[in-house]
This record gives sequence, C-alpha cells and structure tokens, in this order.
Amino acid sequence: MAIPVIFSTGSLYPFGLERVYRWISEAGYDGVEIMMDERWDTHQEDYLGGLIERHGVPILALHPPLRRGAWGLGPEETLVRVAKLARRMEVPVVVAHPPPPGRPLERWKAGPLREAREQGVTVAVENMPRSQAGGVFGIRRRSCYLPEHLAGVGDVTLDTSHAGASKVDILRAHTVLAAQLRHLHLSDSNLESGRDEHRLPGKGRLPLKPLLSALAASGYTGAVSLELKPWPLGTPDAGTIMERMRAALRFTREGLEGR
Repeated sequence: MAIPVIFSTGSLYPFGLERVYRWISEAGYDGVEIMMDERWDTHQEDYLGGLIERHGVPILALHPPLRRGAWGLGPEETLVRVAKLARRMEVPVVVAHPPPPGRPLERWKAGPLREAREQGVTVAVENMPRSQAGGVFGIRRRSCYLPEHLAGVGDVTLDTSHAGASKVDILRAHTVLAAQLRHLHLSDSNLESGRDEHRLPGKGRLPLKPLLSALAASGYTGAVSLELKPWPLGTPDAGTIMERMRAALRFTREGLEGR
C-alpha cells in the first residue's frame, strides 16, 4: 500500500478552512492534517465531518493548537480532548508537542500523554527546533530536538524543518527513530541555525528525496504531511498556491517511489 501524502491546513492558515480543504482536494492529496487554532471550525466534529463529505478527502491527522485554542484550555487538557475527538472521528494520528523546557518531560509522559494515548489513537510526539523565530510556527523550544531526546517517548513525529533548524541530520534521525516513527512533517530548510523555515520541498538543502526513499524502504505505515509556510506557497495568489501545492505533491511521491 502506498504511503499517503497529505497536506496540513496550517500551511495556509491565513485562509478559511473551507477554501484550504477544497484546494487540498483539487491538488490531489490523499488526506488532510488539521492544524487546530482559535477558530471553532478547526475543533467541531460536525463541521470537520462535513468537510470530509463535501470534498471526499479524509482527515488523517489532528494537530492541537500551538497556542490556546477555541476551547480555551491549557495544553495538557487540550491534548487529551483532541485525542478523544480523533477517536470519535477515526482520525489515526494526533501530533503532540512536548512540554517546553523547565517542565518535567517524565511527568508529562506519565500524565497527559499517557491519558491521550489511552483514547485508542496514535499520539506521536514531535521533535522540536532547538530555537526558532517568531510567527505561527514560532514557539521557542530548546529541548527534544535531538532524536535521542525522543527515544523514551514512544510514537513520534519527525519534522524535517525542525531538524534543519537544529542542524540535525535527518537521515540519521530517521535511522534512530524508524521503529517509533508514525508521522512525518515534510518541508525544506536552508540549514540556518535557529531558522524554522518550512520551505517548499526541493527548495532548500535537506536531503528530502533520500529520506523519502529510506522511509518507503523501511516499511513505514504512517503518512507524509506537507507542513509549509504560506509565503513559499505563493500566498495570496490562488493560482500560484495551487501550482506549488501540486509540485510539492509530485516531489513527495517521486521521492517515495525512489525517483
């Protein structure tokens, strides 16, 4: 079975969710990752189910809000509630950010992470950039950036831009994390320390095609999710956005096919 290539709605966060979902369908992606934020549209089961029905594309991952979302809850309670939503909607993966430095990782693992996983969905802890600039992806982290930091957390998400910002070799990270890897955030980077760039694949310096080839050869059973920034996609021009979404999809499928 081919590895699904999906698209994160966070890549085009300045636009409405309905329009982004339609673009994902028209571009030919296999699924959607919902980046939840302060808008109720990203949280409500009936509305999300309607998007699936209208556009014929499944939701294959939920990403909890980077900041306080529409529920107005703290990150730990939000994670558990997102896992419950994923279970009800039969979404297979929830992406989890680890707690920031200064908050005990072991306590988080034994508390909200364990409770979220008890809901019966995969909760995949994401590697974070060593440091990063401001913006929607701009929550600073100085821990959980090396693959070894994630060795004891169970299922993981590998984010290639976060690795690039941390000067982490993504091929080595894949080797270290392959047995735990359940989700992949794909984007490129110019490998400038501290810059979490989320560039278009093939427009940076990361060895993304070798990574995708290794992923396909490893028996990976998760999805590859394009998590980009709006400006490399050509925002606000809709025609450019569609052209670049399709190019990113082609690049990813070629890499998975070893081309």
